Amino acid sequence: MKKNILITGGTSGIGFNAAKTLVKNPENNLILIGKNINKGELALRKLREISKNKNISFLNCDLSSLAEINNFFKVNKFSKLDILVNNAGAVFFNKSLSREKIEKTFALNHLGYFLFTHFILKKNLIKKNSKIINVASGAHWGVDLDFNDLQMKKNYNGWIAYKKSKLCNILFTKKLSQILKKDKINVNCLHPGFVQTNFGSNNNCIIKLGIRLAMKFGGININEGTETLLYLIETHNKITGEYFYKGKVSPSSNFSMSKINADKLWNKSLEISAKYL
Repeated sequence: MKKNILITGGTSGIGFNAAKTLVKNPENNLILIGKNINKGELALRKLREISKNKNISFLNCDLSSLAEINNFFKVNKFSKLDILVNNAGAVFFNKSLSREKIEKTFALNHLGYFLFTHFILKKNLIKKNSKIINVASGAHWGVDLDFNDLQMKKNYNGWIAYKKSKLCNILFTKKLSQILKKDKINVNCLHPGFVQTNFGSNNNCIIKLGIRLAMKFGGININEGTETLLYLIETHNKITGEYFYKGKVSPSSNFSMSKINADKLWNKSLEISAKYL
């Protein structure tokens, strides 16, 4: 059966590695979203080298920018999706702001998921009985959210900001799964593991070296790190609103399980992105 699959952050890391498997099925139509056009074109060339599947495309979008996401859906058209994978993300150890002056970790890792998915639904670009998969992380453990300071304006710490953004991914998954249950659209999230990728490469040399060493001695290879994502893409089940690790539903933090917290984050996200909805 033909499947239309869109992967944000699909030009590198586990997004691209998943695409390398998915492209081998000639029935799959893949759309990769990324910020860097050169990386997008390179990803397409590599995928075409390993498969005769011509149903692959790259679309450019900086998912840290609310205005650019808004404009993306004005200028791009594609067929209704069977699967949406929200995967684009990064860590910013030095505080950085998006075009809209929003703290960039929160803007990219959470609001990017939130607004991109909003337009997919608003423009009726996803089928019923489909899937939305959000790449979260086990890094969410050990933090909570201050709903009056989601951008950490008071006391910024890059790693804590990343951990909080991954907590947001789980809360977003919980809330969205409730909203879409009536449409039989399953929404789940996952922890891929600490995967040996180019994660953190946008930071300075010392930080990059530290991350590389940690990955070398404590990380898993990219094929292992892609297994749970591929499981959720390829497996047919009715599970929704869950957090997966190693192909199974797994526990997440108490804060991430709270419906009240999910509702608060949803309302704050609507408030922050209101101008671009």
